[in-house]
Amino acid sequence: MPEFPGWDHSGEFTEAYRKAVRGRSRLSKRGPKHPPVVLRTGPEEAQQALEALELGLQRSSRARGIVPCTPYAHVDWRGGSRTELIARIAEQLRENAPDEAGRLRLPAYDLLRDVADHEAGTDAQLADRVFARHRGRTTAVLPTRDTTGPTLNAGFMTVPLRSLWSLAERLHLKLWELGWEWRLARRRRFRLLWPENYRGKRTYAAALDEFRRTWEAAVRPGGDTRDAERWDGLLLTALMTDLYAHARQGLLHPGRRRRRPRHALLLNGTRPGPGGGDGGSTAVTGFVRLYAELQRPGPNAATVVVAALPDTHDAAPGAGTLEEAARRLDPPKGAIPTPYEVRLPRPEPGSRSVAVLPVWTPWVRLRPGRELALEAGALAVALWLAGQLAWIPYLGSPFTDTYTRCLTGSDYVGRPESPGPGLPTQYADALDMIAEQNRVAETQGRPERTVTIAHVRASMAANEAERRSGGAVPELRGLALAQRSLHRLAPANDNGIWVRIKTYDAGVQFANAREVAAEVVREAKKDQHLIGVTGFTESRKETVEALRVLNSARIPIVSSTATAKAMEVGRYYHGAAPNNKREARVVAEFVRRANTVRTGSDSCAPAEGVAVVTDPTDVYSDELGKEFARNFRSTGSRIGYIPGGNSGVVVPNESDLDMKFSMSEVAEAVCGRVAGKRNTLVYWTSRVREFDNFLETYQSLSKCANRDLTVVGGNELTNAALSGGFVGKSWLRLYHTAHMLPAGHPDRSATAKAFHDAYTEEFTGSDLWLNDGHAALAHDAVQVLAQATSQANAAGVELSRPNVQQIVNSGSFDLEGASGRLRFAAGSLQRPLNKLLTVLHHGKDGSAPVLMCGDPGKNIDAGKEWRQGGTTYGCPEDE
Repeated sequence: MPEFPGWDHSGEFTEAYRKAVRGRSRLSKRGPKHPPVVLRTGPEEAQQALEALELGLQRSSRARGIVPCTPYAHVDWRGGSRTELIARIAEQLRENAPDEAGRLRLPAYDLLRDVADHEAGTDAQLADRVFARHRGRTTAVLPTRDTTGPTLNAGFMTVPLRSLWSLAERLHLKLWELGWEWRLARRRRFRLLWPENYRGKRTYAAALDEFRRTWEAAVRPGGDTRDAERWDGLLLTALMTDLYAHARQGLLHPGRRRRRPRHALLLNGTRPGPGGGDGGSTAVTGFVRLYAELQRPGPNAATVVVAALPDTHDAAPGAGTLEEAARRLDPPKGAIPTPYEVRLPRPEPGSRSVAVLPVWTPWVRLRPGRELALEAGALAVALWLAGQLAWIPYLGSPFTDTYTRCLTGSDYVGRPESPGPGLPTQYADALDMIAEQNRVAETQGRPERTVTIAHVRASMAANEAERRSGGAVPELRGLALAQRSLHRLAPANDNGIWVRIKTYDAGVQFANAREVAAEVVREAKKDQHLIGVTGFTESRKETVEALRVLNSARIPIVSSTATAKAMEVGRYYHGAAPNNKREARVVAEFVRRANTVRTGSDSCAPAEGVAVVTDPTDVYSDELGKEFARNFRSTGSRIGYIPGGNSGVVVPNESDLDMKFSMSEVAEAVCGRVAGKRNTLVYWTSRVREFDNFLETYQSLSKCANRDLTVVGGNELTNAALSGGFVGKSWLRLYHTAHMLPAGHPDRSATAKAFHDAYTEEFTGSDLWLNDGHAALAHDAVQVLAQATSQANAAGVELSRPNVQQIVNSGSFDLEGASGRLRFAAGSLQRPLNKLLTVLHHGKDGSAPVLMCGDPGKNIDAGKEWRQGGTTYGCPEDE
């Protein structure tokens, strides 16, 4: 039994060789490509090494003795051209191919050989008529039909059988040519058979002409060596293409398990020629070089080449070791294959040879026919089961989700029993609370640890309903509570700070926001301890412009309830609330799965269609509507409405926007959508004033009055719902979002509970704005700036705006707030990562949470999924 010579690292090399040949995955198509390895050694050692490697390519069979594991060629080349060497390799690959893997077909290589043989007149295997048709010979025609011989009588017709045979032969030849024309023009792996600069039409006839010209140039007497190089390259390319096609087994091919190993080429070029000279070394060297050149652009990754060449003095000047060769036989995917040479002297006396085990042995010994029968049976069973399971949705099977109960909450947040003092009074009291805490900062705070935060607010609305649903009062309360908590902790903490809050009135709906921002910039130039700005509760064009002014002045901003992504004007802006992109993703996923649209007296179903109502001139409304439509494809055109008419307003010309110019038109459009498509709900992104108007118009003027209507809205509707704004509308099913967990929710953090206790102690547990989120977000916005300032103080740096901004933008800022965790991680510096968002169902008993997505606090395992019946759904996370 031949064994691999005992060179250093022989065991590693033979094992790497076995893995390279054996380890091809069934799904592997193009890589990795293994570089050819050249062993520079003597004839005896070369023969022993290659015979040992050949032995590993064979295995024992109970029925037929020793059989090959994979197609391989072991050639001891003693003299001849490279063209003849390639022919010998193809011949041996056919001889040493496993019967179980199917016949090794080399169609492209055979076509080239047939072209050469036909031109040389030695062995025209293809019919002469095939070539005659494309060589331009006027005298070469197909033979006429011979009508002599037996006939076939079919009623009144008599058809000569010879003519039928001739027609069948012509049809066979035509189909054969069309098949080759499709391969040469369409199949990627056959493109390498064409010259790089070929610009003509890639037909079968053109390919034959190109092959013929290449062969004629190669055999022309006194021709250039480059012509012979091109012909050999064409032959080798065709051979590699065929080997790659053979390795690309199909899913149902019976030989696919047996085609997993790579093909192996073992070439011995160390033999001397019959009359002396270099023997086969020149041809083998040329083959290895040409193979390496063609391997890079070609797709073939299913061949391993090991060649042996004589160790001459001028050969392999930078030869490596078998250890490195073993590593080269395990290349990473995408590595460029280059030949690797190893210089191997005669092994040391007493060195131990290495036995090469078979590269592959099947675990289950099945003949291809039996394996194909098993696969056909398995496919038939799979199709039968698929047909049976297809009826499950119509049979009420327990495997289907038949849960149709309407999604409602359990822990309802009650409405306030009494309105309390007048709203203007409560507004003034909240401002007095801030003024009181400012006096504490002035009188009790240490000057070096006292900072100023500017607060930009809108004027109080004139309409009583808007005052109740707005966030002016709770926002001021949240600021004051944040100040008070900071001032209580500051004396006992070396890094604690005192905060002055200077409020700026920006007018109704922030009409004067830009002018106020300019005033803040002027104030910041005078006061270096003005560390940032908060407020900006609404996403409007005016607030966006004001934020640009502040960002240009490099003043840190932490807004409270504003959610539009358009507010994120630069790196100095941060928001405490999740933006519209996150809210739209979460709500779209919720609407797609939740049983929200009523289908019976006590049954609901997920929405199949959504009518989006939006104000295209409002930053918040327009952006939220577009983001939702992007995440929920079955919305159709958005219904646009501009409050107060469109006089003097440029109506956007958008293909997916259906503009309406009165609320009655909006109601009719919504009614048409709801009545026209089953399980349709309304996604309301406009402001709450327009929503109240819509409900009255929908019920009084539309044809859908008193019919169930499901509406999903943003936090604009939250305050109105919590204050009892939609009581008495039994036909309305309302879901609205909020930015905090309601009081009493078990997954609140310690900070959220402490804030709730402080709020109820100051304003009672029946307060109108206890659960709306405005106070919590305002509290957290101040805490972000204060925490950053405290960290700057701990680091021993100046309490200035650049240092505060640097800490918030460090990528590791993490704060547990009353509205959830605020983690400004790398990649999400403008909004907290996975900020908490809840969806509440509004019913006759109040509002109750039905979905919570986001991070409620550190080490709280909640907000990752939500449940409906017995099914759990994952929450979308920030990208």
